[in-house]
Amino acid sequence: MKEKIEQIKKSSIEEIKKSETQKELAETKVKYLGKKGELTLVLREMGKLTPEERPIVGKLVNEAKSEVEAKLEEVGTAIKTK
Repeated sequence: MKEKIEQIKKSSIEEIKKSETQKELAETKVKYLGKKGELTLVLREMGKLTPEERPIVGKLVNEAKSEVEAKLEEVGTAIKTK
């Protein structure tokens, strides 16, 4: 699970970096953070985990979401100033 979260985070940040318009950025945000986004799906799978694993995985997902949101903000600001 940890590897999956790390892979999602890496691919989302790479995709964000490649975004050149606000539309592309918004689509990437939905793809990873939206209602049916990849990180959201990981959170839904947490019910299958043991009670000991849940807080660890939850923390990893929240950290990944924070990093992705920060990168979205950073790139969004850069696109606006172009």
